Amino acid sequence: MVGDFSVGKTSLTQKFVNNVFSDKYLTTIGVKIDTVEVDDTKLIIWDVAGRDSLSPVNVSYLVGAAGVVLVADGTRPSTVENLFDIWSSVEKRIGDVPCVVALNKADLSDGWSVSEETVNSLHDRGWEIFKTSAKQGDEVGTLFETLARKIND
Repeated sequence: MVGDFSVGKTSLTQKFVNNVFSDKYLTTIGVKIDTVEVDDTKLIIWDVAGRDSLSPVNVSYLVGAAGVVLVADGTRPSTVENLFDIWSSVEKRIGDVPCVVALNKADLSDGWSVSEETVNSLHDRGWEIFKTSAKQGDEVGTLFETLARKIND
């Protein structure tokens, strides 16, 4: 799980693994690790601390990863645009592994500001896109199940 700070990486992980959501924002320092079974695949989810303008994603945590979830906040277009730079760093470090994209916070439809043009640019990259809501659970299971399937293909 990689993306800018405060896009919902931890919330998505907790919703999928423990079926819980908290409105409290706690900054991830370093990495948080969770494990869950998806069909016959054991996913070890590394929730890597978010990136901001002063610090890049710590891609050293991703060495050995079989797949990646890129996470952006649908109410902050810059976090979506930053996925390309984040992916470039990831790809340089671990190669071209299966990847899915979570455009998170879909429940905040009033503030949703990701254009169809931006979504199309993500699709053009070959990424499968999911409009997720960690709060309501929308598309969260499908996101992780799709990644597990891609890893096993």
